[in-house]
Formats: sequence, structure tokens, C-alpha cells
Amino acid sequence: MAQTKTDRIFEALENRIVQGELPHGARLSSLRQACQQYGVSKNIMVTVYDRLVARGLVTSRQGAGFFVAQTPPMAVEPENLQEAIDTVSLLRAQLDRPHTVLAGDGRPPENWLLNAVPGLTLSAAEGGYGTPHGLLALREYIAAAQLAQGIEVSPSQIVTTFGANHALDLLIRRFVRTGDPVLVDDPGYYPLFAKLRLAGARVIGVPRGACGPDPDALRSLSIEHGARMFFTQSLGQNPTGRSIDLPTAHAILQVADRQEMLVVDDDPFLDLPGVVGTRLAHLDLFKRVIQIGSFSKTLSPSLRSGYIITRPKIASSLAELKMILAVSSSSYTERIIADLIRTRRYEKVRVGIARRLAVACAEGVQRLSSLGLSLSAEPQGGLYGWLQLPEGLDDLEVARLASAQGIFLASGSLFRVGTETHPPGVRINWSRVNDSRFYSFMRRVL
Repeated sequence: MAQTKTDRIFEALENRIVQGELPHGARLSSLRQACQQYGVSKNIMVTVYDRLVARGLVTSRQGAGFFVAQTPPMAVEPENLQEAIDTVSLLRAQLDRPHTVLAGDGRPPENWLLNAVPGLTLSAAEGGYGTPHGLLALREYIAAAQLAQGIEVSPSQIVTTFGANHALDLLIRRFVRTGDPVLVDDPGYYPLFAKLRLAGARVIGVPRGACGPDPDALRSLSIEHGARMFFTQSLGQNPTGRSIDLPTAHAILQVADRQEMLVVDDDPFLDLPGVVGTRLAHLDLFKRVIQIGSFSKTLSPSLRSGYIITRPKIASSLAELKMILAVSSSSYTERIIADLIRTRRYEKVRVGIARRLAVACAEGVQRLSSLGLSLSAEPQGGLYGWLQLPEGLDDLEVARLASAQGIFLASGSLFRVGTETHPPGVRINWSRVNDSRFYSFMRRVL
């Protein structure tokens, strides 16, 4: 992924400080001067200076400016840390938001989501840290939603988290040790790859096709490497947008049972209506499947709230681990979400998102087809699609060219586990793809 202006300026100043070109106590250029020097906006320079302060390289003095801090000798970063950081370069671009067209972004637009969270007064019992498992009222609503889908779980099987990524962190901390082989979808969720590499795991890709992960490859790889954990997504997978069908789901669970393997089903759009496919938990009933869900993509990214559903013994151990690492999740956030569910506002939001996605997807498919472009498989609902590029194109280079024109594309290469060559493609976001500037760019590229 091409570097942003923010990245380039930050790294240039970081190198000058670390190498001693800017000594301890040196005053950096004012924001106005720096903007002129680098030819960028004030917002970009504010972000650069804030990063330098956060890294401990620069201090800010009220009314005086920014000064180089006393920097200790730079310790060599662990190799797995740098590898993990490289993996999430795509995520950094989504968080910095330097682009104006976000066709490859991972989230729905803010105006699609709940934009006015109601005020809330907590009861005295909910004003403290909360319980390790999370707010009981919210866990009861989550259990009720599972029951409506034909899966009976108790609130004691549910642990709330600070979003789906926190849930992944807890599971990796609980089950993965340095050197462990861990199976993942390929293509799959790239932040997961970074987390596993940071933990020192050996990340092994299982080819993902139109019907889901290849069960034969899953079986042979689990036997060859002795893997006891597989991370996948049942519905509307990120990045392909495809779901697991019923025969594939059966086959995956048969492999998991024979190999005594845990299967983590990470589904941030679990509550989104209209997504076609088979949830592994429908067949397994949480014997080997651990389900991750999230409210962050269906309500607001600012409401960092998710959950894990698993068998009671694992849930108890995860709640204890959560208590050690973060004390508890936010009772305030969880009460807001519980009240949104209770008053059926959440129902209105998720149904509205599904309706808008269906319209946007139909329009996007038509416009892409008019350019002679196609998807790897027909859409099945959800946020994502995998757009195939003509042979001979380099998806990383296409993403770099797009970035230079203010268009964010998610290069397919970044969702791959290995380094081998794959057909070029990009992940697209149906809620953001119908922008004429994106189609004009693709027409020029073709």
C-alpha cells in the first residue's frame, strides 16, 4: 500500500530526530512554516506532530511550539512486531483518512449508521467497572437474538469485549503460543494475520473459494502442521463477501471434530439481515465453534463493543483473562446498546443498512459490468465484494495510482497470507463504491 503524505513526513522527521540531525531541545518548524515547507494542509501537519509526541520523540510546550525530546537509544524492535506493523498498513490508511473516495474502506459511511446516540443515566449498580462477563442485560439480549435464530445459549456463555478485534486479541492470548501453527482464510482478514504474527504464531492460509474454505485443504493442512485452531468467517466474509454454504459447513466441522480443532467464526455483521449462507454455530451449537460478534459496524465505530459466544468453561476463562488485561468492558457503552435493542432502534438501523446495501450493490454490479469488470462470485449480501482485475495488472500498483488521486482501494495482495502470485483483485465496499470518480479512475486504468 502506498504511503500517505502523513506517513512520509512523519518518517522523514522521525529519521532526522533518531539520527541526531535534529538534536535534543531543537525547535521544530511552526505548523504554518511546516505546511509551506511540505506543501500540505494544516490537518496533516497536526497529525504528524501529534504522532511524534505520542512516540515520545517530541514535546509540546503551550504557546512555544514543538521541541525535540531527549530520546534514549533506539532498541531493536522484535522482528514479529515489525512484520505485524507492515501487515496493517491498509488499516493505517483507513484510520488516517487521507482519501476522498473510499471505495475500498472497511466500514459503512457514518451517515448510514446511528448518528445520534441517546443520553443515558446508569443505575448505581452499573456505575462501576462492571462484571468480567459484561453487562447482564446486553448478554441477555444477545442470547435472545441467538434463540431467534434457533440456537440456545445462556448469558454465562457470552463475554462482552471492546469490539471484534479485542475479542480476537483475547482468543489469541488464551490459545496461541509462540510457534503454534494457526489456520486462517486465504484471502482473509489482514488485521488477524498481524495479531497472530505479533504472537509469534505460524500463520497458514486455507484457500477460500466461492463456497467457503476448501475442506480438503483444511484437513490436509491441519494434519501436516498439527494445527488446533482455525479462524474463519461464515457470512459475508471480509474481503470476498462470500459465505459458507451448507455442505462446506458440514465438512469443516467434520475436520474440526476429527482433528480436535477449535474454529473461531469472526462475524462483525452477524446481525445484518439478508446475508445468504450457513453459520457454523447453527450446526455445531458452540461445541467447537467460538463465535465473535460486534456492534461497531452496525451502530457506530465509536461504540467499541463486541462479544464472544462459546461453551461455558471457555467463556469463564476468557472473562478472567479480560479482567486481568482490561479489568472490564464499558458498562456505559453496553447499557446504551442494550437500550437501543430494547427500544427497537437497533432493529431499525440494521434493517435500514441492509436495505441500502442491497440497492448500492445492485447499482455497483451494473456499473462494474458496463466497464467489463466482474466479481469473483455473485454477491450474497453484506458489505464487501472481490473485484477481479484483468490479468497483467498489479493490484498494489493500481491501489498506489488510486491513492495518488485521492481514491482508497484495498489491494487484494494485502489480504493474502503467503507471497505467491495470485490473480489481481481489490476488495470493494458496496456502501462506498458508487462514486463517479472511482469509475472514472477504473476506466482510465483499463
